[in-house]
Amino acid sequence: MHNIFKLAARNLRRYMRRTLLTSTLITLGVVAVLLFVSISGSFKALMISQITDSMMGHLQIHRKGYLASIDSLPLNRNLQGEQIAKIQEHLNGNQAIEAYSMRIKLGAMFSNFKETTNIRLTAVNPEQEVQTVPMLMDRILAGGQSR
Repeated sequence: MHNIFKLAARNLRRYMRRTLLTSTLITLGVVAVLLFVSISGSFKALMISQITDSMMGHLQIHRKGYLASIDSLPLNRNLQGEQIAKIQEHLNGNQAIEAYSMRIKLGAMFSNFKETTNIRLTAVNPEQEVQTVPMLMDRILAGGQSR
């Protein structure tokens, strides 16, 4: 085993230019991979932050069966009063939770008596919603402005 290391060291010293070139290329490859991983990780964190801070929040609590019927957004799958009280008790008692907001999502039909279209509505408490999703205000347009 000792002879193998002596042979390897002698071979590296004998072909110095090839050794330096190979070690430089390996180092550049490792640096490139680490740079790519860090950049892609920061983009992923940025995208998740944009979504959670401007639309959804970090956690959502639904009644059992709600997500299975999310396409039709039925109102009979909303949480009941005692369920909401229990959840609020847990959320208010947890020091790690900064803010929360309750939402009601429902489907509706919008008609002008000539045409009808389906819409999805979300009812929120504005004060709680802004605390829960702080980037939401950037998505809301002031009256009279258009983009």
